[in-house]
Amino acid sequence: MNIKEFLKRFSNTKKIEHSREYWAQMFFEQILPQIEQVSNQSRYGYHGLTHTTQVALFGLDIAYTINQHPLPVLLAAGLHDCARTSDKWCMMHSPNAVPIAQNFLAKNYPELPRSDVKKVINAVKNHTVGRRAPDGVAACLWDGDRIRLSWEMGYKPECFSTMRGRQIAGLSEQGQQNYIINQENFLINNNIRTREQIEFERQQDEIQNKIGTQFKNNCR
Repeated sequence: MNIKEFLKRFSNTKKIEHSREYWAQMFFEQILPQIEQVSNQSRYGYHGLTHTTQVALFGLDIAYTINQHPLPVLLAAGLHDCARTSDKWCMMHSPNAVPIAQNFLAKNYPELPRSDVKKVINAVKNHTVGRRAPDGVAACLWDGDRIRLSWEMGYKPECFSTMRGRQIAGLSEQGQQNYIINQENFLINNNIRTREQIEFERQQDEIQNKIGTQFKNNCR
């Protein structure tokens, strides 16, 4: 299915939840496997592909609240950490991801409008340093990527660009647990993921976090 067909299906979808199901399925079945082929990330760990997946799901949630088409958001989320070589704070992994993202989009999504390509690249390039998002793609990626930091280190509303991002980032500990439970139930109930897959990935993340994320290339 090409981009025009994606857009047509999205525009003809009347129920938001059905569309959300469609794009979540598309991310897990098509986008994520493509990303894994070009990313330096491992599947599990603090900045592994499970983190990428969570950012994509946060971004998808936020996208509907600002009338942003999901596809460029999911692509930006998928690519944002593809050049990482460690879990350490590193501003260079963002600009280093740009050529990977450019080649990836040209090969796999040649029909993506040039304006969306530019937004995806800029969102990825600036996700570590950007503050005021210039467009919806950046807003969804940056907010989605910073929610975990807010849950772990404390909520700073000035770091977010959308009302929905602020809402999720500012949840209480119980609210965070409820959000994740609802997210998992959405994936399970729509046959996107199984409970066994989710539990296995959680266990693998815990193991990787203890020893450090195992990236495909060592730090340079």
